[in-house]
Amino acid sequence: MAFIEIVAPTQATGETADVYRYMNEVGSGASGGAGSPGMIAKIVQMFSLRAGSMRRMIRGWELAMWFGDASRQERELAAATVSRLNNCHY
Repeated sequence: MAFIEIVAPTQATGETADVYRYMNEVGSGASGGAGSPGMIAKIVQMFSLRAGSMRRMIRGWELAMWFGDASRQERELAAATVSRLNNCHY
């Protein structure tokens, strides 16, 4: 099993802590949202050693999931379908 070092939300400082706070703000409306620091998805935490990359990844997710004319359900279905086709657990 692979291991990727992370900075946990409760241990983050500086820019990384700022990005985790931002994720809590934008993720709180999502299903299974990030209402508290412990609820940040591991796929997000995987970027924690590079706060700039984590911020861009979150922003890309935010743009894909919250803007445009498709309903939230349609976006989730498309994301789940692509993940399934790519054999991705996320």
